[in-house]
Amino acid sequence: MEKSVVSIVKGEQATLMVDEALSLIGGVESLIKPNSTVVIKPNAGHFYGPETSVNTSPAMVSAVINAIKKARPGQIILAESSAVGADTLQCLDVSGIRKAAEEAGVTRIVDIKREKDLLSIPIRDSRSELTRVALPRFILEADHIINIPIFKSHVSMVFTCALKNLKGVVQDRVHTQMHRTNLTEAIMDLWSVVKPDLNIVDMIRPAEGFGPHSTTPVNFGCVVAGQDPVAVDATICRMVGIDTLNVPYFISAFARHLGVYKEEEIEIRGKSIQEVHKKLWIPYLGDFDQWPEYHIHAENACSSCQGLLAYSMECMKAIGIYEKNAGMHIVVGAKKALPEGVDPEKLVIVGDCNKRFKGKGLMAGGCPPAEPYITYAIRDRRDYFEDGPTTRREYDETVARFQEYVQKKRPE
Repeated sequence: MEKSVVSIVKGEQATLMVDEALSLIGGVESLIKPNSTVVIKPNAGHFYGPETSVNTSPAMVSAVINAIKKARPGQIILAESSAVGADTLQCLDVSGIRKAAEEAGVTRIVDIKREKDLLSIPIRDSRSELTRVALPRFILEADHIINIPIFKSHVSMVFTCALKNLKGVVQDRVHTQMHRTNLTEAIMDLWSVVKPDLNIVDMIRPAEGFGPHSTTPVNFGCVVAGQDPVAVDATICRMVGIDTLNVPYFISAFARHLGVYKEEEIEIRGKSIQEVHKKLWIPYLGDFDQWPEYHIHAENACSSCQGLLAYSMECMKAIGIYEKNAGMHIVVGAKKALPEGVDPEKLVIVGDCNKRFKGKGLMAGGCPPAEPYITYAIRDRRDYFEDGPTTRREYDETVARFQEYVQKKRPE
């Protein structure tokens, strides 16, 4: 059987690394047709600057656009749909991606959330409750889709990389629907109807720790590329010390014929895995069982609120209030009913999707709530909303204590 080819390049300049990574898998001219329409899909899911490694780096975006231009495409479109509740264009601005794309000569930038020309595509052999998906016509009609994620830890799926990044081609309604079913299978269902031609991963400064928001960037200095997204993700797992057996969605992806993940089925070109290996700290392999002192009700929760919840658990430890509040119930994700028999003073209700329960527990409002709101609601036994009493100084002090805690917690 022909192996999936994945290239690994190590260096210091994104442009040179991307060019070399593409040359190792056949060269950009063999991958991109002249006069074609190319859609570039970065990760710009959240409102964070480039220093955080929450989003694909501007340098990576610029390098990919410049590389693709060598194939003389007709137009290059950069498109994204940020996380539920996030404004895509603001995320593109703050991340530096919009400026990088414009300076590199992208034809246009599209916020998928604002796109009106959608086609409803049936998902045959759906393995989640996602049986149809509304997708922008320009993506479905594009000649090429180039997926350029950044690798980072992610509470919903252990990490996010090539496979997870495709979720940013749908609008908020579908985002939410995917999180209210089996997310792994929903992502694979989405891949069954829209599949990027090429995956170029930003491993220059990937993020470990409590992603997707409270990331800890790590200097890794690599770019990884391949046409098989499963092989790309599996290769990166081996580069950062994640056992693929602990990531169940590889089996789901393989079952949908999206690619291969076994080491013997992948041909590595460029640097070997051993040459670039650096173990990253990915704390989500234990799921929410890591915090047994609390009763966590997280069914149907979006990735933003799951990430916020994980952050809050560790943040409470960082500021010294975790043990004294043990036994609290935390409700995350839209619910039809609250857990029965719980003292309202022991119940935290998270997110605007549950605001109809206001007054029946402690509310941490917002979509998603601000980072400290769950922590502060538990600490102060009162509601916290976007116009709540938190001061910037208090928030900055909390974040500083959390970052100091994370640095001490990180395994060597």
